[in-house]
Amino acid sequence: MLDLGCGPGFFSVDMAGMVGKSGRVIAVDLQDGMLHKLRDKIRGTEFEERIILHKCEKDRIGVSLKVDFSLAFYMVHEVPDKQLLFDEMTSIIKPDGKVLIVEPVFHVSKKSFEETVRKAQTAGFVPGEKPKLFFSQSVIMSFK
Repeated sequence: MLDLGCGPGFFSVDMAGMVGKSGRVIAVDLQDGMLHKLRDKIRGTEFEERIILHKCEKDRIGVSLKVDFSLAFYMVHEVPDKQLLFDEMTSIIKPDGKVLIVEPVFHVSKKSFEETVRKAQTAGFVPGEKPKLFFSQSVIMSFK
């Protein structure tokens, strides 16, 4: 799994519990401080071996491993070039893999969210279920 824009690892730790002992979560963030907080949180726990910390660049994720699932929670709206993001995601998500995109309704308009979905579609992702999440817009995208 990939936790894109992981921050201090709120979801990374739960994801590490889901993947089990043989699975891995790649926790990606642009800020060293967020990755340090996550490192401190998992130090000495069973999750230390399951979570791979990765600092991305401003315009590049830079992950070479393939994943089955990626979470992009409240972060896509902060990316300057969304098309570049989704184009790179096609090299990270395995065929039939999924991406859950969640954006805040109080910060991202419906029109802007729909444009994000269109950019993901242009890269090759197919929209599916739209889970109902409190104060959020969301979509699960599949990669074929």
